[in-house]
Amino acid sequence: GVQEKNAKIYADWQATYSAWKEAHPEKAAELEAAVNDDVMPAEEMMKVIPEMGTDAEATRVSGFKVIQEIAKAVPNYISGSADLHGSTRNYINDGGNFGAGFDKSYAGKNLYFGIREHAMGAILNGIAYHGIFKASGSTFLVFVDYFRPTIRVASLAELNRVSYILTHDSIGVGEDGPTHQPVETVSGLRVIPNLDVFRPSDAEETVAAYVSSVTRKEGPTALILSRQNLAQNNDVPAHERREGALKGAYIAKKETADLDLIIIATGSEVQHALAAAKDMPGARVVSMPCMELYERQSDDYKESVLPSTCTKRIAMEAGVSAPWYKYASKVVGVDRFGFSAPGDIVMKELGMSAENLASEIATMN
Repeated sequence: GVQEKNAKIYADWQATYSAWKEAHPEKAAELEAAVNDDVMPAEEMMKVIPEMGTDAEATRVSGFKVIQEIAKAVPNYISGSADLHGSTRNYINDGGNFGAGFDKSYAGKNLYFGIREHAMGAILNGIAYHGIFKASGSTFLVFVDYFRPTIRVASLAELNRVSYILTHDSIGVGEDGPTHQPVETVSGLRVIPNLDVFRPSDAEETVAAYVSSVTRKEGPTALILSRQNLAQNNDVPAHERREGALKGAYIAKKETADLDLIIIATGSEVQHALAAAKDMPGARVVSMPCMELYERQSDDYKESVLPSTCTKRIAMEAGVSAPWYKYASKVVGVDRFGFSAPGDIVMKELGMSAENLASEIATMN
């Protein structure tokens, strides 16, 4: 009875699908690749994305450029925002808007979740469980705790099709004040098992972050992006920054004398580390956009970046200092809430400058 009925329904469906596949081979290939989560390798994807340029730029703006290329390389990639597309900059141009009415259709690649962060996270998980699309959702980083339970589920369930675009990443947010300035938030995400947390320092690292988010197989990725402009590390070729970031950490400036100091930084603080180390021939600067990825590298690679023979190490991030003591003996961080003022003033007053970093280095033995 039931088994025979189900067998017939299945056979009829297979016949229908085979006929459709024969009539539409390109669409069928795209669908099957989506179902099988078959995307081009990360190294290959990075090669098809143009170099980003040399001018200072906020990583959320870099992300806007990169997401256009991701949408081309991964046809089943869709993205949405909790009412902040204009600020988070993850709108897919020419992707159309998802939904009914107005200018929307069910072919749209841009989702409007409304001011409902928890619902957004839950919907992203549902899309991932369904098993065709890769989906990202965006909001300001400081709002991530509204949907933290859904991120925990995605990480626990190994939902690699999900990623989060979280902008306005630090006290650099500025005038909105301490309610909107994340300090503990990035590290609060880093403690979630199986979640990759990427805080890129420039446009080329942002390319690697996005590529990693759509090629990773083990779980979700959080992309932590800046509101304010960041300098580009143009002394390192674009492909080297991309390849290094894809390993979680890499040498952003190599020492020109015997190694006697390692400065580790991430995100907007890498530019300060590079500036502070400029006149320190024995200083190495390591950019570490993703701790989790770095920890998955081989022991040989990790030793090549952070050699155990050099124990004089200092780390810098515009956030709580605790996680960095795993890698450094001294940390320049922000272990307090911020205040309302232009972002550059808040950063300087709370020690996020090359001058303060150099002063802290001077106190080290």
